[in-house]
Amino acid sequence: MTTLIVGGYGSVGHTIAEELATSSEGPDSVVVAGRDGTKAKAVAAEYGEHVSGVAFDLQEMDAYGRVLEDVDQVVMCVDQSGTVFVEACLERGIDYIDVTASDEFFRKVEQLDDNAHDGGATAVLSVGLAPGVTNLLAKRMANQLSTVSEIRIGVLLSLGEAFGAAASRWTLERIGREFTIPAGAGSRSVRGFAIPEAIEFPRYGRRRAYSFDFADQHVLHRTLDVPAKTFLCFDSRAITSAAYGLSRLGLYRHAVDAIGLDRLTELVSTLSVGGDGFAVTVEVDGQQDSTAKTLMTAIDGREQSRVTGIVAATVAMTIHNTTVPDGVHHVHEILDAEPILDVLRERGYRLTNSERVRGTSETLTPTL
Repeated sequence: MTTLIVGGYGSVGHTIAEELATSSEGPDSVVVAGRDGTKAKAVAAEYGEHVSGVAFDLQEMDAYGRVLEDVDQVVMCVDQSGTVFVEACLERGIDYIDVTASDEFFRKVEQLDDNAHDGGATAVLSVGLAPGVTNLLAKRMANQLSTVSEIRIGVLLSLGEAFGAAASRWTLERIGREFTIPAGAGSRSVRGFAIPEAIEFPRYGRRRAYSFDFADQHVLHRTLDVPAKTFLCFDSRAITSAAYGLSRLGLYRHAVDAIGLDRLTELVSTLSVGGDGFAVTVEVDGQQDSTAKTLMTAIDGREQSRVTGIVAATVAMTIHNTTVPDGVHHVHEILDAEPILDVLRERGYRLTNSERVRGTSETLTPTL
């Protein structure tokens, strides 16, 4: 089996290449691809002769046939606005795994379900930390309840770890931007980083996080038919508060325009404020028989980009080694959480579980 990693020399892609190349369950051949062929070959050289590097630009559609020849699966680490390359993979029967966090892109790929079935291929979306691990945790806890009323997700990201320009730009664009969330029988518009929510992160304590346009909340609402909301904060309380203040006052967009998004992205990408830790908390409210409960699972550790790479590589190996349905799916729709969580535990990431009977202060069965 051959796996093509597009964007394979970025921080996430590099981790995927390492995981696949060094795992006994990995593919027979790994190809690291990116616009800079020299960088792709340099990463490939770290992992032995069965890993190769190749220059490939997604904008050059004439190169699709060449780069996809003899490829069995693709792991995409580059954001796309259109689905031309995804379609090229699916029509050739090539499985497709994407680490993007854009729900706008997800909705486009979801429309290719028939293409995937016709080609006998599987596309897996929501692969990473958020969305990804958050989806898996939410589905796992929802399965433990008789009914589910709401899902709340808190994400704490560090500013000490270099995000990379693309990830930084994606985050900066969404602070202060309007998006919709479920509200009663309909929906309402909210602004990114404008609505606060107190979230418990076991290693960091109780933090105030803010509404943010992560894809997991939209995907979980579509696939589980349950209202879901995602909130974001940074490990730096000062920077979190500053982003909230600017967004609440409607000044964030003006500040970005004054500085310039490209310049701000460059500053954040090289910022060394805070540590390199991250944390994610998922809370699910519902009924367990006749008892109203809130189930909580949190995961924390270092280097959030590495988690995305580990999850993507694990999904790639799982898709290769087990039978999964054709079509377009989000990760929680076709894979169980436990094998992926076991891999993260083995890599040193900590999981914390607890449950609470709502209407009381009693916390039950806290476990690590």
